[in-house]
Amino acid sequence: MAASFRERLEAMVEALRAHPDVEVLDFRLGSPAAGAALSRAERAAGMKLPDSILEFYAAHDGVFLEWGLRGSTYTRTDPYDFPDYGAPPGCINLLPIAVAFSPDWQMKFHVNELMSGQEELFFGRELDPERPLKAITIDNFSKYNHADMIIGPDPVVLVSTDHGADLDSSDFMSFETYLDLTLAVFGSNRFYAVRTDEPARLVSPRERPTLDAIVAYVREEEA
Repeated sequence: MAASFRERLEAMVEALRAHPDVEVLDFRLGSPAAGAALSRAERAAGMKLPDSILEFYAAHDGVFLEWGLRGSTYTRTDPYDFPDYGAPPGCINLLPIAVAFSPDWQMKFHVNELMSGQEELFFGRELDPERPLKAITIDNFSKYNHADMIIGPDPVVLVSTDHGADLDSSDFMSFETYLDLTLAVFGSNRFYAVRTDEPARLVSPRERPTLDAIVAYVREEEA
């Protein structure tokens, strides 16, 4: 999975660079995470993490990409930091595993508590309320929306809104599906692709828009 993601990510970045209306502002892949960092993340989660998650971070401990429309001015983001208002419309900010799986991160950055019934929806049952981590931010791609992983027997990812206060307006999915979704929309705002009034498991992206379509939408939003 990790090799496939890297190849697809690099192909996506090349497509962005080749588009006449797009400027890639920053792109970097983190070095592989050390085994000790992976072990600490599992201790913080209170469970054995799925192989797909461990393989991802063992291949690249963090991914950062920002792109915008050529000629536009944006508030740039430091890699793995907090985006501000006015940030570029295209952003992947997959945090290093030590940052994402950290109680410190939860204290510093707001991710809301799960609502009644959400655990049963995600995992088929309510889980031990004393488990170490519940919801953590893994992809801090905008000021108002970010991707959050809900820790459980088979962790799921959703896209929160209202700065992480609303965890109930997005479909939920596996980590692998979230990565697929991110590439499918060229790193543009994932919330637009998953928002719903009736959350359900998403097994693949609903749509795979063309880059031209995404650029046209961004241009309209910035007008």
